[in-house]
Amino acid sequence: MLEFAGNKYIYLPKIKKDKIRKTRESEKDNESEAPILMAQKNENKMDIEKDEISQKIKKYDPQDSKQKDESNMSDSSDDAYLQVNFKDFNIDLENSQINPLQESNQNAAPNINFKKAIDTNACVIRYKALQKPEINVTRLYKCSKCQAYLNKFSNYKKNIENGNYEWTCEFCSNLNKNIVLQDVNFAKNDIYEQCLDVDKPVNISDEDTSLIFCFDKSGSMCQSYYIEKKLKEKFNRLFNKKNKTKTSTIDNYENVNDFSNFDFNKNNTNYISRLDLVKLSIENNIKSLLENSPNTKVGIVSFGSDIEVKGDCLSNVMLIKEKDMNNESKIKSIGEENTNLIKNSIKQSSSAIIKSLREIEEEGATALGPAVLLSLSLLKNAKIGSRIFLCTDGMSNLGIGSLEDNKDKAAEFYTRIGNMAKEKGIVISLITFEDSESEIYILKNMVELSGGEIIRVNPSQILEGFNDLLGNNVIASDVEVKLNLNKCMTFRDEEKKNLLNEDSTYYKKLGNATQETETYHELKFKSSTKLADYKEMNFDTLNNLIFQVEIKYKKTDGKRYLRVITQNLAVTDNKEMVNKQAKMNIISNLQSSQSSELAKLYNDLAQASDSTERENINELIIEKENFFDAEIKKINNQIYQNSIKENAIEMEVKRLDTRITALQKELEKLTEAEGDGIEKSTPKFQGLG
Repeated sequence: MLEFAGNKYIYLPKIKKDKIRKTRESEKDNESEAPILMAQKNENKMDIEKDEISQKIKKYDPQDSKQKDESNMSDSSDDAYLQVNFKDFNIDLENSQINPLQESNQNAAPNINFKKAIDTNACVIRYKALQKPEINVTRLYKCSKCQAYLNKFSNYKKNIENGNYEWTCEFCSNLNKNIVLQDVNFAKNDIYEQCLDVDKPVNISDEDTSLIFCFDKSGSMCQSYYIEKKLKEKFNRLFNKKNKTKTSTIDNYENVNDFSNFDFNKNNTNYISRLDLVKLSIENNIKSLLENSPNTKVGIVSFGSDIEVKGDCLSNVMLIKEKDMNNESKIKSIGEENTNLIKNSIKQSSSAIIKSLREIEEEGATALGPAVLLSLSLLKNAKIGSRIFLCTDGMSNLGIGSLEDNKDKAAEFYTRIGNMAKEKGIVISLITFEDSESEIYILKNMVELSGGEIIRVNPSQILEGFNDLLGNNVIASDVEVKLNLNKCMTFRDEEKKNLLNEDSTYYKKLGNATQETETYHELKFKSSTKLADYKEMNFDTLNNLIFQVEIKYKKTDGKRYLRVITQNLAVTDNKEMVNKQAKMNIISNLQSSQSSELAKLYNDLAQASDSTERENINELIIEKENFFDAEIKKINNQIYQNSIKENAIEMEVKRLDTRITALQKELEKLTEAEGDGIEKSTPKFQGLG
């Protein structure tokens, strides 16, 4: 569940150890020493800081970067360096900016090689492991300072006087006293779990989760695509009546496979509309659900200028007219009062759904906002892990969430929808066409908050896109994750709001987790100056560090659990050894996820339909504080602070030099006066002799 790129090792460069040692040696000087020596001491400290900064600045030197190993960091640097294609950037260190070079077409995406070299001090948390039960404990013991948990690797001992235990926390070095150990299962395994709702009854039900297909039927969905031979063959192979599965135990499965009206060879059809592609994909999903999850409840919601709720297609159709599209409370109430529209399993409703799907035709505008709100309200009583597949090819332009009126207000609406879904344990995923104008950047927050996915497809990929969404089941909701590091380490490129305990603890509310949910984290040692302050730690002899993940989550049975995973990693300065056994898939995935996130923003920027949209995406890019800008800003700030300190030291040195010069002149005068006195008295002594 918790894996490290360095496998069993954390890499601590020798140069980092040397800097810590040098800093500590400089601090041994007596604070009461002469001012000039104090100034020299400060200068030595400044040299250390300047050296660290210069190493970081070299990361941005194109010539220097070309000479570095792409797979890992240089021994001369504390942290991993950035590897980019510098010919595509205009680097402005003075103004803390890296500007992509623009083509003549202002809307064109810059040709950027989004590549970042990442060292082996990185890890991944894979949430699919939450499906597997672990050793249960009835009692956990928490550090009073950093809130980390007592674990298999903890050094705890019994107090002879009172019989209780004491534990020096391996994360923050805090001494915890008077621990009464009642459950020692935590010492048997590096993974254990506790139920936080012991007295809550388990929600046992034969019913599966619910799934609503909420799709666009507006006028733009009539746009057609030319169907190449391979795609024709794929459709006919999947949907032709001759290819139905004979081994199915489901009575009405044969009817579901009767897709003769989409037999392109028979009808000599070379084009297919977006809406028909969506309907084919939904029918293909129903086929999969019948085989693999026949108890799933499936509902159909389509939207144009009106919203048509067919539900499981075994009840009356409900229609919401255009006049009510701006009434958020009414739409929500209608959905919550009609949850019974989706009450039958797919094995009961499949034939009716297929028949109803084929009757839907394109019409009107795009009431996307009202439709997704209604779909979420229809799932008021649905089981945790239920889903909404939202499919659209256009910009929401009718009712609440319309992007034609006030985009800021619309963004707030979709964020609110995302939070509502997150609280209910409902996942909203979005699938759209590559050449459409659905303004994904505004819908993105809704999808991400709910734990869903965004998939942009071309016509030949839409079946796979829907299948990918269907296969990614929700395994937990209301997920909170905390990653504890030793106080000597911190995180790279994480938002400050997610960091605790002097930036050595990462905490975030994820919401829903699916089988594919993973979070990647880059780790690094704190600055040499900071590490030198941890007097109780000897970094020359540091052999191992403990890492701990805490995950609070709600299972589909409705109960909340806490899972704790602890690992013990060896500390080494042997980079060659670490590289040989490194898990390159983690490094590659981390690099791809960080690079693609920024690349997607630039891609959205290139496809933006108007200046307002481009401005909004630019704000997202700035708000994200991508790793280029963030690192350079930090470096420039350090340089600025460094220059202030350096100027202060220079002024102090000059003042001391002036004072010393004055003292030297005073001494010369005294010496001269003393010499004159001796010369004048000498004859008298001789005469007396």
